[in-house]
Amino acid sequence: MTNPKPVVVALPLDHQTDELLATALELGQRLKCPLVVVHALGKRRLESESSTNNRIAKAKQTLGLRLQPLWKAGLDVREEVEVGAPAELTINTALRTSAQLIITGRGRPATIRRWLVGSAVEAIVHRAVAPVWVVRGQRAVRRPVLCPLNLSSPSERGLASAVRMARLFEVPLRVMTVLSDHSSGEGPSVEEARRDLGEMLAQHEVTGLDVSVEVVTGNPAERIVDAADDAGMLVIGSRGFNPLVPESLDSVTTRALRHSHCSILAVREVHVDLEASEAEIARLADACRVTWQLIEDNRAAEAIPLIERAAQRAPFNATIQEAYAIVLEKVGREVEARSRHELSQMIRARIDRS
Repeated sequence: MTNPKPVVVALPLDHQTDELLATALELGQRLKCPLVVVHALGKRRLESESSTNNRIAKAKQTLGLRLQPLWKAGLDVREEVEVGAPAELTINTALRTSAQLIITGRGRPATIRRWLVGSAVEAIVHRAVAPVWVVRGQRAVRRPVLCPLNLSSPSERGLASAVRMARLFEVPLRVMTVLSDHSSGEGPSVEEARRDLGEMLAQHEVTGLDVSVEVVTGNPAERIVDAADDAGMLVIGSRGFNPLVPESLDSVTTRALRHSHCSILAVREVHVDLEASEAEIARLADACRVTWQLIEDNRAAEAIPLIERAAQRAPFNATIQEAYAIVLEKVGREVEARSRHELSQMIRARIDRS
């Protein structure tokens, strides 16, 4: 199986480097594709150009040593080291190279709590167009690939990616759907759901694969995360979402990112408003960044117009609402600040219950 499109590997130089490189090595060998390994260095205020260049050179030297096993294996590997945000470097590199996949890490259970202005992993999952593999564990896929499907809004790309991964790593494919356990009589029966799943599978080349179909009842997010305990990879397809509204990243994806112990492959259905959504995210992220900088510089009053507009455009974003509350406190608008603090806490409490 050969695919000339590269795989982008977002590589931190820390405790998870080895497991990410092990995954990249096996994937590169199986796909016979180029690898683009990207590493971002944090920005330093008032740093000279010579100091920046020196840091980049040292990072490239360290990175080169870690990449030796991949080069010795005959893989086509290119490294890129830049100063900036890891998510931005990863997403931009994937777009520029038309990457078929992004590999990232640091996605351990119960660590992803924020969105938009949060962890690099979270930002990549929310914003990348290419599928994102969040690696968990030191070995690549050795157990079944689990692909949950929502019968009311199935993801064709999600199922196609699950079939591809099961075939690529030579493991069984488990396809499941979760029906409501309410006794209202609405929705398909177990037999109808099983038939629908069979029809979806029939549209893909599954000859030679060990495929099982499961229909269960209950809470979708809970049942899927529980089922993932026996999986090597959980493939989740999304119909696309508005990154400004947390509910638009469905509860199954959110819960899986937070609580699943196996690797996650998040596959996003590209929609027509993608470019506009990405531009809006960039504006809001920049507004939040500038606001925090103005707060640190004791210039909170200057941030009011900026963060006020951001809070209006992203009313369900806890990070932005909290920044607005702090700005209001700094300028003496205590009553409004308390209201924004309460709103931020309500949003976070809702997210934590997901």
